[in-house]
Amino acid sequence: MKTRFFMMLAAGLATGLAGAGMATAQNAPLSAANSEPETLEWMQGFPPPDDRIIRFTDPDYFAFPKLRWTVCHFRELMPTTAVRAGSDGADALPVALDPGLDDVAFTPIGRDGTMTWGEAFEANHTDAVLVLHEGRIVYERYDGCMDEHALHGAMSVTKSITGLIGEVLVAEGKIEETALMGDLIPELADSAFGDATVRQVLEMTTALDYSEDYADPDADVWTYAQAGSPLPPPEGYEGPRSYFGFLQTVGKAGTHGEAFGYRTINTDALGWLIARTTGLNVADWLSRNVWTRIGAEREAFYTVDSIGTPFAGGGFNATLRDMGRLGQLILDEGEWRGEQVLPRAAIARIREGGDPETFARAGYDLLPGWSYRGMWWVSHDAHGAFAARGVHGQTIWIDPAADMVIVRFASNPVAGNAANDPTSLPAYRAIADHLMQHKGAPRLEGREWLIEDIDGRGVLDNSPASLTFGPDGRLSGNATCNLIVGSYDSADGVISLGPVGTTMMACPEALGEQERRLLDILGGDVSFSMTDTGALVLEDGNGRTITARRR
Repeated sequence: MKTRFFMMLAAGLATGLAGAGMATAQNAPLSAANSEPETLEWMQGFPPPDDRIIRFTDPDYFAFPKLRWTVCHFRELMPTTAVRAGSDGADALPVALDPGLDDVAFTPIGRDGTMTWGEAFEANHTDAVLVLHEGRIVYERYDGCMDEHALHGAMSVTKSITGLIGEVLVAEGKIEETALMGDLIPELADSAFGDATVRQVLEMTTALDYSEDYADPDADVWTYAQAGSPLPPPEGYEGPRSYFGFLQTVGKAGTHGEAFGYRTINTDALGWLIARTTGLNVADWLSRNVWTRIGAEREAFYTVDSIGTPFAGGGFNATLRDMGRLGQLILDEGEWRGEQVLPRAAIARIREGGDPETFARAGYDLLPGWSYRGMWWVSHDAHGAFAARGVHGQTIWIDPAADMVIVRFASNPVAGNAANDPTSLPAYRAIADHLMQHKGAPRLEGREWLIEDIDGRGVLDNSPASLTFGPDGRLSGNATCNLIVGSYDSADGVISLGPVGTTMMACPEALGEQERRLLDILGGDVSFSMTDTGALVLEDGNGRTITARRR
């Protein structure tokens, strides 16, 4: 028996499922600004008003516009398991913001006219986006339910994390890619997975009698979602009660290896194999081998089924910057701060991609020439870009040629990526092209530069000396005791300073001396450069320097 209530509830549990996804949007959905959780007052107040409450048992808890609150609050709605971070604290990401990115223009696929990166943020109901270039944050923006500390559902980006783990185990020789799943997991021997190879699971070329058609009330996706529910089953339901239980019931349809077919149950089968091989579920493996080694800022988590199995196909949640760290780790071929965290061979295998002809049989019209390997989407474009993708707009986009990672969290009203790809795929390439064009050029404008050294003498008592270069040519900051006011122009690595003045507050002698040294260096034109660690160095004609850093 499948009640309408449980079908909607199951749709939420299956957030990481098919790229087409369930049609949750209204005919004319609210704009990004008008659908913000604070604007609609979801879950505000102590207690919230009855008509503003969102519960896991609500049939529309994952429908737009409630979706825009839910994506940041899965931990409050259902059981989860942690991906523990390390005890040494966060590994800071250098910041060198590029104020010009919002104005980068591109032509959306199939449309006339251009759109800017900033306009695409709104159009796709983006909750947060991060751009890393050469290991530095050059763009960071939050909206909706997100801020720098919030954890957001990654949806099917989770699949790529599971696929990455699988490729690591293959590269390490712990799993043989030609082995049959039924030999490695005997419980699957009589299922469709029994005679599928590990490689066919990793590339989703398994032939499964399984439908993820959300429009069909009898589709297998509903039984799968019910099996993964941590709640008591609905009256009359006698099916499996866990992800493991469901996987054993899947029948075969066709011949493995002939065509790509995007089905989440492949990922949960791989998750089972990871646990059986290593003795660790995907959450614990990720914690031990990645999250504790890349300086993650926060503990991440997975949603789980009724027996505590992490949802390997769609249950991962993390902060934006931590997802950026993961993307940077992959871009750098498994290396983090000089340590080889993951084998290079695993990353190389993903970047190589699968067979585009096999992929083409799935009919992804917006992804011509693409392929799928290790549960990553591989573009085979001139930049060698590849991506992790999830419903409602979740993305990790890696562009090796541009030395760029883009991470996006979103709550697009339409689940399927076909809804946002026209305004996302060309936007990612436009940002890459812009960054490559300006590669290596220090970016003065943006956030405040905190001064950490003046003429080789450091700074006194952590005094708040700082400089801010405004995009309008204005210079401001703090000389030590007094505020700085001035103007500047920059070109070819030289800052031409206009008259630099300060307020007239009295200073203790030592701090006053520091302030005078700073203003002396800023008394004429200065050259500027950026160190490998993201520090800004200003040098006057006498060789005196100011070193500053964004924090």
